[in-house]
Amino acid sequence: MNSEPVTEKKVENGTGNTPAPDGTEKKSRRRPGRGAGIFYFISEAFKGMRHHSVMTAASVIVLTSCLVLLGAFLMLLRNINVNLEKLGLLNEIAVFTDGSLTPEEVGAVGESIKKLDNVDTVKYVSKENGLESMKEQYPDYSDLFESIKNNGDNPLSDSFIITYRDNSGVYELESELHKIPGVVKVNNRLDYAVKVGNFKNGMSLVFAWFFVLLFTVSVFIIFNTIRLAVEGRRNEIDIMRYIGATNSFIITPFIIEGSLIGAVSGILAFFADMGLYKLAVSKLSAELDILEYIPFRSFAVPLIAGFLAVGILSGVLTSLFSIRKNLKN
Repeated sequence: MNSEPVTEKKVENGTGNTPAPDGTEKKSRRRPGRGAGIFYFISEAFKGMRHHSVMTAASVIVLTSCLVLLGAFLMLLRNINVNLEKLGLLNEIAVFTDGSLTPEEVGAVGESIKKLDNVDTVKYVSKENGLESMKEQYPDYSDLFESIKNNGDNPLSDSFIITYRDNSGVYELESELHKIPGVVKVNNRLDYAVKVGNFKNGMSLVFAWFFVLLFTVSVFIIFNTIRLAVEGRRNEIDIMRYIGATNSFIITPFIIEGSLIGAVSGILAFFADMGLYKLAVSKLSAELDILEYIPFRSFAVPLIAGFLAVGILSGVLTSLFSIRKNLKN
């Protein structure tokens, strides 16, 4: 009898693994990157930061400086606006009436003001309310204002606070206000508002240049930090590519490294701004107690959220750009 040749067949057991002749299973090779834990990526990111600690520190310092500048400018701008609103230096005109006018005559003055062009809003302030407002603005002299109120010697007169639409027509509006019967004084603070506005614009321009300069430098340093990390792991990356590692497995540690640089910078910038702001307020409040200072807690949540968002986003995007450019080589 002719015996038929026996052929071996590879039998899979349903798990994707092939039984060996001795009964054991050969595990199929998996591509690196599938199932890798987040702790591995974080440890690799910290390893890269340690290996290039000088560049990492430089990235954190420059990005932190950039964020500190941004936060300080925004807090300063907000404090300026609050004090301008308090002092009525934005787009307001104060119109004071004759103290001998009856309530009906004062009301007629208000109606005449409302009919003028370029008038946006008109707010009536009685002399009693004006005294209370001054008492709130200058609490150190509250006893004096209380004495004036009790004696009935209020030197103020009924007034109207007007806001206008167009700065170019303010002087014409002021002239028309003077012509209204019963108006004795008109305070136009446009000159002060223009000076403050010019100061704010100049400060914004200087801030913008410094911010762009620092942000450009920080992006450049982060870019080179990631580039050095890629070069330092070049052989390891080539081996991982050879055995089939996924792109996400290769680039994830570098992305985390960039985000960590951004997050650390954001946190440091927050505490730096908090310390600088509280120090500045304590110094200024002792010399310029007439001004109002916004407490830092009002800025805390927006600042930390904004710093983390800007820091992490800039770190991630810069890392991605650096990785794409350097992994092509």
